[in-house]
Amino acid sequence: MAPDREVVHGRRVRVRLLRIAFLAGAVTDAFALVPMLFPPVARFLWGFDDPGGPYRFAMGYGASLMAAWTGLLVWAYRRPVERAFVAALTVFVIYGLAATEIAAVVSGVVPVWRMAPTWALQAILLGLFATAYHWPTLERYGTPGRARRPVGGRDSRSPAVE
Repeated sequence: MAPDREVVHGRRVRVRLLRIAFLAGAVTDAFALVPMLFPPVARFLWGFDDPGGPYRFAMGYGASLMAAWTGLLVWAYRRPVERAFVAALTVFVIYGLAATEIAAVVSGVVPVWRMAPTWALQAILLGLFATAYHWPTLERYGTPGRARRPVGGRDSRSPAVE
């Protein structure tokens, strides 16, 4: 028996959402490498005046991880449903980056106005990754105008219990 149109449409939507999230994340990460590798850009964005040895050392570590995550997102883009777990992992990475940025603002290293655009972008990315990853659940239980299936209830993928 062929899958019904709603199931096929839901899969297509999820593939599209995951690809959008992975591509947006990869592009964002690629751009994030620029201030990490070029101190004058970091000075412009964050106001760092002393990109000495410790700064370059720490940013070198960060840049290698950022570049690797960019590659991981590109890899996930190629087979989004099979690699959807990368979206969930990316949410934790974004939380970690935001926590580090909050600590920098609280300690006075970076003014809040310099971080606000980054936080806005991170909020958008979090929404993209979370929506794409959880799409099957959102579609099943949260789509307005569609009959909700009861939790633990029978749907088209579970066998009838008699």
